Amino acid sequence: MSVRVRVGTVGFPVRDKRRVLAAVEVVELADGRFTPPARAAAKRFKRTWPAAVDATAQSSLFLVDPPSGGAPLPGDPGGYGGFQTSGENLALWERCTEYAMAVEARALVVITPPSFTPGPSNLARMAAFFAAVDRRGLMIVWEPHGPWEQRRAAAHAAEIGLVLAVDPLRDQAPESGTAYFRLGPFAAMGGRLGVYDLERLAEAAQPFADVFCLFDTPRALDDVRNLKTVLAGGAPDTAGEDGEDDAGDDSEDDD
Repeated sequence: MSVRVRVGTVGFPVRDKRRVLAAVEVVELADGRFTPPARAAAKRFKRTWPAAVDATAQSSLFLVDPPSGGAPLPGDPGGYGGFQTSGENLALWERCTEYAMAVEARALVVITPPSFTPGPSNLARMAAFFAAVDRRGLMIVWEPHGPWEQRRAAAHAAEIGLVLAVDPLRDQAPESGTAYFRLGPFAAMGGRLGVYDLERLAEAAQPFADVFCLFDTPRALDDVRNLKTVLAGGAPDTAGEDGEDDAGDDSEDDD
């Protein structure tokens, strides 16, 4: 079976967005993690986007974790969070999906914080929420944080029709046609991924038809370049420096 692996970054790990877009095949946009940008602004941003680079987009954390104050959100602050099927939460979901559609996202990524634990009440609210909302044809990816046992998270994701995001260096992705690999800052412990881990990533991708592999690692662009080299059958450079230390900037309003 032929597998397609899209390799990219979570957000923009360096200030020069053009440099990132020249190196990656996909970017997970983090601009929507609180209040998603308006549709018009998202469309303007997308017009600067190379056709060869795909996008995924994060949804608002306020769907799960209510704002502590000061967030520019309409209605009752108590209507946000906890996967409530309130008017406020449903309207925020609509804004998240509008943003994702405007940037032509391949997936909408829902990240739940450690406070969202795997108890029966949380599972029921989450299932009810995703039964109520319009997904607008988007693949919905879920990354749980906190005390989730991987098998239980995978079963819950399958039950409500979500793709579970995994770090394949720690956990096996559930069987499906599509996998969403998401490697966080601790995957490389401050440096680049080594050859062994890059080869493990390439091997983990093989059972799937379509794989998104997103790096949120300390040297994400190096990891992108080296994994692409391994996937192409070459030998990666895991020793040199490429000046990747300048801070990233996830905002969309500075091209």
